[in-house]
Amino acid sequence: MTNHYAVLGSPISHSKSPLIHSTIFNHLNTDADYTSHDVIDLAGFLESNRVLSGLSVTMPLKDQAFAIANDLDFWAQRTESVNTLKKTESGWAGYNTDVFGLRQATSHLTFQSVAVLGTGATARSALAAFQGSTLMLWGRDQDSASELSGRFDAQNNDLETALSADLVVSTIPGQALAGLTPKDAENPGTLFSADYGIEAHQAGASFKNFVSGLEMLIWQAVGQQRIFTGLGPNAPLRDEELLIEAIKQALDMAK
Repeated sequence: MTNHYAVLGSPISHSKSPLIHSTIFNHLNTDADYTSHDVIDLAGFLESNRVLSGLSVTMPLKDQAFAIANDLDFWAQRTESVNTLKKTESGWAGYNTDVFGLRQATSHLTFQSVAVLGTGATARSALAAFQGSTLMLWGRDQDSASELSGRFDAQNNDLETALSADLVVSTIPGQALAGLTPKDAENPGTLFSADYGIEAHQAGASFKNFVSGLEMLIWQAVGQQRIFTGLGPNAPLRDEELLIEAIKQALDMAK
């Protein structure tokens, strides 16, 4: 029997998740399909689409997914953000694999200070992911920035100070990020942008190093597949290193 999975969010047409997850299913010889749906009302969608076994959830639905899940993993509870839903006998289990994705995407870097740009669901995941570092937070919404700084033991800094961190984690749209980082600036650290569009790459030119959000996207999807297959978030998939290479090749070919 074919299992059905999907990614939900809005806008969703640009999503690379169907390609990534289909590559994984092919690699694992799994009888499953994966589709994308433009959704702004998660509860309404789930009510009319009951055949789905699992979901990837992106903006603006991560808070809605947190509210809908009747069972939450540690990181979902810590961040109050769910990007993965798996159907259970009693409803939906909610997980956060963004924390895993962020850590894996930056695992090759050495850093002490981390600045997070933004105050939304992905920013909460970043603040949780890098606990133990010297944490800074910058956001346009000062009320949210103050609240999150207190909750995650981070310094609420001005933009110039935040951009000088060893690792700058941007969770804001690439276009907004490019407007905050002039091309002639010389920031000393590494920029990681959750947005993997062209504007984010342009912003990366003003930093010593740049890490694309595609790295996070790949790893959070691998975390989701660990959950979908029943292995659990901490158990690697079969031939996972080879699988990562297959995903990267598929993404490169699809450019």
